[in-house]
Amino acid sequence: MPGRYLWSVKMEKAEIKLQSKYAHTANQLLKQLRTKEITLKEYLMQCAYWAMRTLDDVYFKSLPSRPLEVISYEQLSPSKRNRLPQDYYRDHPEVPKYYKDKDRVLRSNKDNFYWLGEWKKHIPESDVKNHEKLDKKILDFKMKMEGV
Repeated sequence: MPGRYLWSVKMEKAEIKLQSKYAHTANQLLKQLRTKEITLKEYLMQCAYWAMRTLDDVYFKSLPSRPLEVISYEQLSPSKRNRLPQDYYRDHPEVPKYYKDKDRVLRSNKDNFYWLGEWKKHIPESDVKNHEKLDKKILDFKMKMEGV
């Protein structure tokens, strides 16, 4: 599905653009920490609140669709796969590309899940509203990760 792949590439570019947009804020927080204007605890709390502003941009990514070549490859027994010559992968670039893309998505989802938990740790318990938002997002990730 080329359309889905193009959408995925566009989303990656949007994420990179979003990251660079907030570089200035990150540098300001680091400067305040370095000059001891804020403590490490305050710094981590500020980072968590700053991250909360992008919570809507944190979402569970779907795995890429398996091309027919990958389906055929997966139907081979493990011993046959191990005996395939390197030329096979050069002649069927969709196979390694699919696994690379799949691993990237799985890592991204695990990373996002981890960071949601980190943000939750640094937001005061008294901020029920943001804890509820994070709990909802964390639960969504858990349910989808278990289904993968």
